[in-house]
Amino acid sequence: MRKYLLLLIIASVGLSSCKKEVLVSDDLPNITILKYINPNQWTFFNNTTLTVDIPVSEIDRDTFENDDISLMISRDDSDTYEKMPFVYNGQTYSYEVRPGFVAIDIQTSDQNRVPVAPSTRARVKIVLIRSSL
Repeated sequence: MRKYLLLLIIASVGLSSCKKEVLVSDDLPNITILKYINPNQWTFFNNTTLTVDIPVSEIDRDTFENDDISLMISRDDSDTYEKMPFVYNGQTYSYEVRPGFVAIDIQTSDQNRVPVAPSTRARVKIVLIRSSL
């Protein structure tokens, strides 16, 4: 019994001396960019997809190749964001990224239905999450 008690004490002391370190690099801050989409900016592509291109000059070749780019949308420019991709009312909201731009697409799951363009201004939050190579 003494052996087990001694092992338990040694293990407790050994484990309590472990130290958790969180490394945060100040030289690679994340960047948050807000953009707005007016209802008249949505255009149809092949009658199956509504799309809008948003210029984002901060997405240069280096950012495009090395970092993560995340999008959220406030469909009615309110205090609620939805992280893309997601489905709302039978319509899929997704995005694609290329240097200098993000494109947001709205598609329906039913090929016989045409997607409906938002009727209010939408706010888009674009987050560039820096990576340390």
